[in-house]
Amino acid sequence: MAPSYWIFCVWCLPLTLVVTAVEAQMDGCSSSSKRCGNLTFSYPFGLSDMETGRSCASLDFEVDCLNRTTPVLRGPRFAILTMSYEERSLRVVDLYELTQLRDYNSCHVPRWNTSVKLRPPFKISPANLNLVFYNCTKKAAGVARQDGTLVETRCVNKSDVFVSAGGFYDETSGYTGFEGCDSTVIPVLGSSGKANARDYEQLVSDGFLLTWDPPHLGSGSKRSKKKLLIALISAAALLFPCIYVLIWQIKWKRIWLLLRKKNSSSTERNYEAMLVTYGSLAPKRYMYSEVMKITSSRSDQLGRGGYGVVFKGRLHDGRLVAVKFLHDCKGNGDEFVNEVMSIGRTSHVNVVSLHGFCLEGSKRALIYEYMPNGSLDEYIYSENPKEILRWQRLYVIAIGVARGLEYLHHSCNTRIVHFDIKPQNILLDKDFSPKIADFGLAKLCHTKESKLSMNGARGTIGFIAPEVHSRTFGVVSTKSDVYSYGMMLLEMVGGRRNVKSIVEKSSEKYFPDWIYDHLAQDEGLQACAVTDEIEEIARKMILIGLWCIQVLPVYRPTITKVLEMFERSLDDLDMPPKQNFGELLESSAHNLDVQSASSTRHDEISRVQSKNSTTTTNSLS
Repeated sequence: MAPSYWIFCVWCLPLTLVVTAVEAQMDGCSSSSKRCGNLTFSYPFGLSDMETGRSCASLDFEVDCLNRTTPVLRGPRFAILTMSYEERSLRVVDLYELTQLRDYNSCHVPRWNTSVKLRPPFKISPANLNLVFYNCTKKAAGVARQDGTLVETRCVNKSDVFVSAGGFYDETSGYTGFEGCDSTVIPVLGSSGKANARDYEQLVSDGFLLTWDPPHLGSGSKRSKKKLLIALISAAALLFPCIYVLIWQIKWKRIWLLLRKKNSSSTERNYEAMLVTYGSLAPKRYMYSEVMKITSSRSDQLGRGGYGVVFKGRLHDGRLVAVKFLHDCKGNGDEFVNEVMSIGRTSHVNVVSLHGFCLEGSKRALIYEYMPNGSLDEYIYSENPKEILRWQRLYVIAIGVARGLEYLHHSCNTRIVHFDIKPQNILLDKDFSPKIADFGLAKLCHTKESKLSMNGARGTIGFIAPEVHSRTFGVVSTKSDVYSYGMMLLEMVGGRRNVKSIVEKSSEKYFPDWIYDHLAQDEGLQACAVTDEIEEIARKMILIGLWCIQVLPVYRPTITKVLEMFERSLDDLDMPPKQNFGELLESSAHNLDVQSASSTRHDEISRVQSKNSTTTTNSLS
């Protein structure tokens, strides 16, 4: 039987069922509402299901919820900032144009008027103002500079791009008056009916106003519905060839939308949400071809690890960078976006700077400032660690790392817990100043939160705080970083990996026990290459480190208290209680799941609590 016959049957015979289904769908949409970020969406809008991508709304009113915080119109990819059902209006921002505009090196000029990206029922509100971009030839650029209404854009390599602003929106306003210049018109809101062309970046970021016309489906009397049914059947019989083509167009359009959705990973959508959240503070995005050019096709390798490979590179302005290529790109890339979001919002002398990133399918890379002296572990684990990094410099590095942690814990708008503080993640610049790096395991929380909720352990064996293994020891918080910092301090003094005695030679004494015993012995610190001249520095670092690795987080100092302890004299610091948890941590190193441990652990904790409660803790006050 010919396919056209079946198509005719689909359109003509069960058409009443189709109409009924449409009405039921509209009823379902009108009676339900869902939230995305700070906005609530109800009929005629519909939020797409996170797993299936479906919604009860018609195609024109479908909304994606990016990163569960940012609503975006599915068709034109406009992020919705505010909305009013009473006025049937939306304030939106064009994600693509916003991204391209902030890439100053490209001197991007929008190629299409914003109106081209829209279709009914959405229209650009006449309350918007004009923002016109002009891309001029060299000759025309000279003439344009003489015009007082044009503002030259802030571009690095080009000076023939101009912008003007003002007047109520009219998409034809940019086509006259400047011969030799191609123009594109973008609507902006402005302030009090005015717009300054010099603020073109902020104007684009603030978005523009859309209005929509209400849908007309699902209304009318039964009689009108019958007339509509008869008219549709007649039209299907008379215009069957057109219907045939229309069906296949719709079919292929849906296939294209599905393919587009499949190819647009959650990582991409997370980035779009991040762009809206951070605005001009979002890190720069590079194409993979640009990253390959920056690293001279990955010719100078700096290091390799479980995350991927790091290469030395040079930006177009001559700055040296370290480019980390991630080779394990399975899953949805949450860890990658996490690192970009974490470090992208930081700015501190003791935190490594992120210049940009690459996200192109499975190809992902992070572009950091270059640290010529490598990482701290290259020095403290060497045969003669104190010859290059002398004790005074180690002491300064220890304080610098603590200041970087204090910034992450208390000075950012959003608190950041690193969860992987260790010598390998402390980089040294040309002056051996330390910078905290590698935020792949970092977790963000609101500044008012005192504890974190987590699924599973994270970090490096030997540096993971006990409560990260098991909530039996307490809640996970910023003090989990303090524990890792304390272990690192002890390694800086002893030049010995604390995990070595756990994993490689279990018969050896647990490292913190070993260094605790040497501190208590006369001339014991000579085993750590400590001379009389610098004994006070070493002892202070050990005491602070031992306080930081108290098994129960309640007895650890905050990182702010750690910095205060560095400022005190050695005589003002008390000896912390010794922790007898070598066997426990040895078991945890081989099995991260310690939830089913025996009641012996609870007995150990009770003894430590009892001992700590009778110990003077002036160092923490």
